[in-house]
Amino acid sequence: MTDLRRHRIPDNVKTGGWTLAVTGTVDTPLELSRRSFDSYPTETFEGDFVCDEGWVAEDLTWRGVRVKRLFDHAGLPETSRYGLVRSMDGEYACSFPLNRLAESVLAFELGGEPLDTEHGGPARLVPTTDDRDCWESVKWVSEIEVLEHVPTEADTAKEIALSRIE
Repeated sequence: MTDLRRHRIPDNVKTGGWTLAVTGTVDTPLELSRRSFDSYPTETFEGDFVCDEGWVAEDLTWRGVRVKRLFDHAGLPETSRYGLVRSMDGEYACSFPLNRLAESVLAFELGGEPLDTEHGGPARLVPTTDDRDCWESVKWVSEIEVLEHVPTEADTAKEIALSRIE
C-alpha cells in the first residue's frame, strides 16, 4: 500500500472527546461520540486515492459507517437537498448533493488500523463514487449540516486544497 501524504495537523484540531454533529434540516439533530458509532454497521471501501497534486496512494482500505445510516437515524425532510461537511479545523468544508454524500463512508480505520490524526482521524469522509475528487475527502469531520439549498461561501474545500498545488 502506498501511504497517503502527511500534512501538518492544525493547532485547533483536538481529537480528545471528539463528537460528530448532524444538524440543519433534519428531523432529529444528532450529537454522536466515537462510541455511538459502535451501534452502526460498518462497511469497507477499497480504492486508490488520486490527488490533484499529482500523487496516488494505491489500494487503500477504509472502514467506517456509510453516511446514509446517519441520515436514516436523523430523518431527512423532502426539502433537504445538500450536505455541508465541516472539519474541526474551523476552515475546511465541502458541500455535496445529499444522494452523493449518503453513499460516502465516514471512515474510522485505514488499512485495518484506527485512523490516525495525521490522516484525518478520528473520522474522515471518504467519497465512494467514481467521480470523487481528493479535496472532497474531509479530514477531522466534526459536523454534517443538511441544507435545503446549495451552500456557496461555506464550501471552502476545493479552494483550499487547490491552493496547495504549486
